Order: sequence, then structure tokens, then C-alpha cells
Amino acid sequence: MRTFCSILLIALMLGASCAELRIGLSPNAEKLALFEARVEVCRTALSDKSAAAQEKWQEMKASEQTEALAALAWSKEDSGLRERAIRTLARQSPSEDKNATGLLSLASVAVAEGDGALRALARKALAARDDKRTANVLVGALSLDDALFKSNAVEALRDIGGPRVFEVIIEHWKEIWGASPRDHIFVGQQRSYIADYEISGSSYDPVVKNFMTGVVLDAKVLKVEGDAYYVWIREITGERKLPNDPAAWQRWLKKNEPALAKKSDFIKAAAVDYFNHE
Repeated sequence: MRTFCSILLIALMLGASCAELRIGLSPNAEKLALFEARVEVCRTALSDKSAAAQEKWQEMKASEQTEALAALAWSKEDSGLRERAIRTLARQSPSEDKNATGLLSLASVAVAEGDGALRALARKALAARDDKRTANVLVGALSLDDALFKSNAVEALRDIGGPRVFEVIIEHWKEIWGASPRDHIFVGQQRSYIADYEISGSSYDPVVKNFMTGVVLDAKVLKVEGDAYYVWIREITGERKLPNDPAAWQRWLKKNEPALAKKSDFIKAAAVDYFNHE
């Protein structure tokens, strides 16, 4: 799974001013200039509905359009332009976003954006796209070292819903569940000394021996309190009666899967209708 670092890279690329291609540019600088030029085309197309602006936009490859839209959605542009970029990404199918660039941008807005209205729009866009990779990205965001980001990620997962969200959480939870292995560390020094001499003719050959001194720390993890996955899955479901055990939640998922899928389909249909009738 990719991280949000790729989106940070896009944001940094946007920070530089747009420039025309010039002879003598390094390969990286040329790529940046091309990227900025495509973003400028996207910015114009979102703001100008003239035939000329739209024609130039349609000349770009689908992957280039997605990259430009993703950059504008997760940028410091005015909220109106960002909203239009998010709405356009919402109408994409997962097959049009093979590198998950648009998905990562929307997830970044849903998790890390300070504007509550844009966060809500990004959550709705994620629901409309119905990308199977969304749950992995948002569950990954739960591990970020920021309480607000975690809270926003939980809210996004709750809004998207569906069995896949809980499948991903339980899969990761099971990887760390169970008895922890015992382990140890040794910190010490090895010293050499002459223990004896062997007589060989008229010479004495020293017998060198070694000994070690130090400390061994032996430990075994018995329990990790406040298990993160247990906290997250309770927050998303609102279920408080099940124990701290992924097997119990797996049984709960199997029992409730039809209802969860039905609710998720309803959320998706409502989101698709919202973006198709704006």
C-alpha cells in the first residue's frame, strides 16, 4: 500500500511556480515543468468551460488528467477550485486511476484537510468511486501519529462502510494477535588473557583464552493494553459488547455482512446520484 508521502510530493511540486519548458533542463526539472503545465491546463479547464479550454484538457491522457486533478484537490488553491477537482475525481472509476493517485489525494483531503466541508465532500467522493483500495489506504491512515487525523480516518471509514472496511481491519489485527515471542539482548565485552605457557624447546608459547562479561535482558510481552485495532473497530461500528479478539469480530462480520453490504450499496448510490446531478 502506498503512503501519503506521494501526495506530499505532489503538493511540493505545486509549490514551485509554473514554467515553460526550456532547453538545458535536467530530466527531473523537465518532468516538473511538464507536470506544472498539465496542472495549469487542468486549472483552466475547471474554471473556463469554453470549447478551447475543454479541447486542450481532452488532449491530455487519462493518467495525466488524474495526476493534475489530484494535485489541485490536495493543494493550497482556493476552496472553489479544489471542490471542482474533487467532484471530477468523484466521477472517475477505479480503472481510470490505476496508480491510485486520485484515490490518495481524496483520502488525504478526507483525513488531513482542515476545512470540514472539503473533508465531507472527499468522503462522499470516496464512497461514489467504490474503489476496493480505499479501505487499505484509510486503515493505513489510522497509524498516523496525530489524534485528529485518526479521528478523521475513523469518520471516513464509517461513512464508506461495507464489509471490506472490517475485513481489512481484522486482517491487520490478526497479524499482531496472539502470544508474543520471548526475546533477549546481551550487552557485554570480550576480554583476552594469557592462561598458560607451552614449552617448545627453549621458547615459551603463550596460551590465550577469552572470557566475557556483561548483562542479559530477557523479556516477553504479555499484553499490549489499549489494543489499537479493538479501539478502531469499536469506534467505527459502535458495537461495545464484543471482546478484544479478532476471531469474535470475524464471526460478527460474517453474521452482519449482508446488512453491511446493503448499507454500503445505499451509500454509494446516494453519492453517485449526488455527483451526477449537481
